[in-house]
Amino acid sequence: GLIQNLLETLVIYIRDEVARPNLGAKTDTYLPYLLSIFFFILACNLIGLVPFGATATANITVTAVLAIITFVVTQFAGTKDYWRHIFWPPGIPWYVNVILVPIEILGLFTKPFALAVRLFANMVAGHLVILNLIGLIFIIGGAFGTVAGFGTAIPAIALTVFIYGLELLVVFIQAYVFTVLSALFIGMASAEHEHDHDHSEDHGPTAHDIAVSHSNGQAVHVIAERTVGTEGVMA
Repeated sequence: GLIQNLLETLVIYIRDEVARPNLGAKTDTYLPYLLSIFFFILACNLIGLVPFGATATANITVTAVLAIITFVVTQFAGTKDYWRHIFWPPGIPWYVNVILVPIEILGLFTKPFALAVRLFANMVAGHLVILNLIGLIFIIGGAFGTVAGFGTAIPAIALTVFIYGLELLVVFIQAYVFTVLSALFIGMASAEHEHDHDHSEDHGPTAHDIAVSHSNGQAVHVIAERTVGTEGVMA
């Protein structure tokens, strides 16, 4: 049916365009969580557009709880490499780490804070604009008379309908943004990095060297020795 096709389209989009680019092989592990927060936020946002409905995501406590859940999932997804980058980033002098480590720790908490405030502020802003436009009719009507109130109603209602249309777009955008950022944070925490190799060490021609040689129509030769540093500049 139509509803099923619509929901399947959203599920597949979140899986292929949000989860997989950020999580890779770990997509199946965290996809249920990402789908849960996406549809929860989307449903809460849509209910707020229904007459006599209330937008749960316009409450900072709701968005804060969602952000805290993402924070907890992110920390549990963190690898040893992730924690090493936070508490003692490799390849950086110790005196720089003294400054960098507190900043990294602070960054752990600024991410969920930004998630909560962004969703809350965007949902409240649209409702406040609509409320102000409708209220403007009664303010001008009470100050300048009924005729002025009716005259104000025409542009005010037109602008309200326009803002309502934007709100419908914002409903989907904010659910998408929260899900994308959650997937990005989890993917960054669960990613594996390699720092054991020495960039100054020569390992022969790289894949890039071979590709360049092919593109120039040259034969690929295995170079036993390559000059680096000052010798390379002199050569």
